[in-house]
Amino acid sequence: MLSTLFRNTCALLLIVGLFCVCLGQELSPEEELAAALTTAKSESERASLLDARKELLTPKLVQALIAQGNKFAPQGKFPQALEVYRLALKIAKTINDRAGTASAFYASGQIYNLQDEFEPAAKNFGEALALREALGDKGGAGAALNQLGVLQSKQSNYQSALNFYRESLPLLEQAGNKVETSAVMNNIGNAYNGQGIHDQALQFYGQSLKLAEEAGSKARAAIALTNIGLVHSKQGNYALALESQQQALAIKESQKNKPGSAISLLNIGEVYRLQGSYDLALEFFEKSLKQFEEIGAKQGIGLDLSNIGLVHQAQNNFPLATEFYQKALKQFAEINDKAGIAETLNNLGSAQRGLANYDGALTFFQRSLAQSEAVNDKPRIAQALANSAETFILQNKHSAALAMAERALRVANEVGSRETLWFAHTISGKAYRALGKTEQAQQSFAAAIKQIELIRTQVAGGETEQQSFFENKLSPYQEMIDLLVSQNKLSEALAYAERAKGRVLLDVLQSGRANITKSMTSPELAEERQLTNDLAALNTQLSRARMQKQADEKRLAEITARVQIARRDYEAFETRLYAAHPELEFRRGGAGVATLAQTEKLLDARTALLEYVVTDERVLLFTIGLGGRGIRIAAELKVFPIEIKRKDLATKVEKFRRALAERDLDFNESAENLYNLLLAPASAQLKGRTNLVIVPDGALWELPFQALRTAPNRYLVQDSAISYTPSLSVLYEIQKLKPKGADLSDRTLLAFGNPALEKPVIERTRSGLRNGALEPLPEAESEVRLLSDLYGPTRSKIYIGPAALEERAKTEASNYSVLHFATHAILNNASPMYSYLALAQGGAGEDGLLESWEITKLDLKANVVVLSACETARGRVGAGEGMIGLTWAFFVAGSPATVVSQWKVDSAATKLLMLDFHRGLKTSLGNPKITNKKSEALRMAALKMLQNAEYQHPFYWASFVVVGDAR
Repeated sequence: MLSTLFRNTCALLLIVGLFCVCLGQELSPEEELAAALTTAKSESERASLLDARKELLTPKLVQALIAQGNKFAPQGKFPQALEVYRLALKIAKTINDRAGTASAFYASGQIYNLQDEFEPAAKNFGEALALREALGDKGGAGAALNQLGVLQSKQSNYQSALNFYRESLPLLEQAGNKVETSAVMNNIGNAYNGQGIHDQALQFYGQSLKLAEEAGSKARAAIALTNIGLVHSKQGNYALALESQQQALAIKESQKNKPGSAISLLNIGEVYRLQGSYDLALEFFEKSLKQFEEIGAKQGIGLDLSNIGLVHQAQNNFPLATEFYQKALKQFAEINDKAGIAETLNNLGSAQRGLANYDGALTFFQRSLAQSEAVNDKPRIAQALANSAETFILQNKHSAALAMAERALRVANEVGSRETLWFAHTISGKAYRALGKTEQAQQSFAAAIKQIELIRTQVAGGETEQQSFFENKLSPYQEMIDLLVSQNKLSEALAYAERAKGRVLLDVLQSGRANITKSMTSPELAEERQLTNDLAALNTQLSRARMQKQADEKRLAEITARVQIARRDYEAFETRLYAAHPELEFRRGGAGVATLAQTEKLLDARTALLEYVVTDERVLLFTIGLGGRGIRIAAELKVFPIEIKRKDLATKVEKFRRALAERDLDFNESAENLYNLLLAPASAQLKGRTNLVIVPDGALWELPFQALRTAPNRYLVQDSAISYTPSLSVLYEIQKLKPKGADLSDRTLLAFGNPALEKPVIERTRSGLRNGALEPLPEAESEVRLLSDLYGPTRSKIYIGPAALEERAKTEASNYSVLHFATHAILNNASPMYSYLALAQGGAGEDGLLESWEITKLDLKANVVVLSACETARGRVGAGEGMIGLTWAFFVAGSPATVVSQWKVDSAATKLLMLDFHRGLKTSLGNPKITNKKSEALRMAALKMLQNAEYQHPFYWASFVVVGDAR
């Protein structure tokens, strides 16, 4: 929904930016006549009015008519606006008013632009440009060139758009028109934003804002702030997005700009919706809706109603969601907004499916299909067919589902719609399996997975977009795993489980970070970004070309050919890249995952590997341990099906985790039940294994396995040291790449404790997802001082209070083998790459918040990072990725292991646990008999606390876990 919202918001912004209406001023005679002409009911009435006031046939009347036409645009009354502009054009030509003629052409071009009628828009802007050039009107010519650029940008012809913008800039600068120059800078930002180049988009939006402020144009400043907020939303930085949108809203309200205020309220509501703050989202959507209703802006009304429906659907209130979708559909239908209609019909189908009203869902999907077929929108045709096929699966009408999925595949293949291809292949596989055709089912699931992995290599944007890639794409992997297990093809099943886990951790290297993608040269990075952006732009062009009222078959064929060439160019580039840098192929998902034979390197006689796959209907537990006798000792793989639904498992895990986090004494039964459910089936394989490496899945990332009860009054941690990893393939690669630390032997520990937090850091925290003050942490300060004594002053460096600067963490962290942060950590579940460690503020450009995305840019050599803070092990559980948050970021930065917490910790208990952990770690570093040094050190620290009557509850000792390489 975000991409659609952004597209529609831009359209609304264009209306508000281009058609500002001034109210409450005394009317001139020309303005009075223009108003009368606008409301006249017939041509003869208009002729009579003009004949009676011939003395008013002046350029002022032309401009007054254009102003009248401008009032219709925010209300979506485009035909009425065009009618008034045509009258202005006729009068301007009659009195030889070339400037007025140019203005009328220009205004008409804007209306056609808003309706995506590109050919007449270009014609009108071209006429305006020619007249303004003939008049020597540099500012006017620059404005027309700017609009021609907007047309190209809307068609995803970004390079052509940028050429128009660059041609317009010197003309506008010579004319001294800072307001229009600000508009061009904003549009250049739009062009970069459309290509997913967010940093450059923000740069130009910032320039647009500066020019608008210099020119005193609050309206333009508000548009720039709105766009800045939209980019921050796309990046997942909701705190900054909210800040920018609120600034824009304040400006618009001060200007009594109701359309603009309504847009800002809608955007603020969308930020809250994305964060899951549904009450706040509804509050802002309803305020926005009221303002759109007051001005009669039907597209805005439709967007608000649709968003309110999405909020109710997210809360599983499908009847109320349906009610709002129906209202939105009516608004979109009244202005013939085809995209809005089609999307709303799909939303209605989804809501009815949520109600298990499958016949009703099919009705809406079929209406969406008919709407799409009427305009030959093949991508949406394929989508409607695939949605219908999935609904037939839910009705157990497998033959009908297969027939519909095959239709979807034919259309999707025609247009190269990979998103629909993988989905339709998955539905086909489900239907084939239900019909007993397992070979065809396996082929279909394999085809779906192939499409997903092709798409994955071309995900545009940053970490946020890449992390969310798998959110709805695990189904074919899980279906394939389940099918292979049923055929006793366990190694193949495990391989597919690995292919669906930890992907971004491996693939993130393709995001363009030079300091992470160390193997790639700057020209290679630039070429890859250009190829990816070109392909994304061409795909957008193709989609829009198909949505035109009358499809231009010649243009469609041309763009289709260009898409095929762009794909070949990208594939050729990848081939060259992997030939030059073979180590990149695995990191970027191109090579196979770790094989069963390779997992032997992760094993010894005391270690067991456990990997979970959580599907909708059941859980699969894979266990790997060394087995055999004599010479032939190898990894042995077993699988244990666990009959529990995903939703029921999540409920049990959350109940147990919350009981521990809240120090509830009533947890023993849950601890025993979860052990019996999740581990007892494999008790024979776990016997004698004192080191467990667990690959969680879904809700299991929230489960403290160490606190499960293996027997009355006995915890799992008393039998085994435990560590966690996103996938076995990730662990295999981490162990290969892990820093040796030999060159850091004289610099062991770098620690930060109890940073002095300044007002901006505290205020940012209050405006973020978690409210409340950040209190000082005296125990953390003591903790860090004692660690310095433990490691010795020559082998450690600590920073406390105002010295614990974010800047120091960034510049010095790469020089130490052990990093320790004893500070506040703020979790951002909605946008985990903006979770952060709170440090002291200082240095240019540093805000005191060491955010996850900043951590990924570090180049660490540390063998372990300890986050002695609250909830540092938590984050969003990303499908196909695992727990995304601070620990994930330190993996990307180069550290093979983190020690992190699963709930809010007690400061005094944490100090004791951390000191014992570091003592054990320091001791084990010199003991070759201890292989899993980190997890064993943490285990021994936990066992020591268990012996203390004050700290026996798992709340005190079970929160911290090792994630990554425990050696």
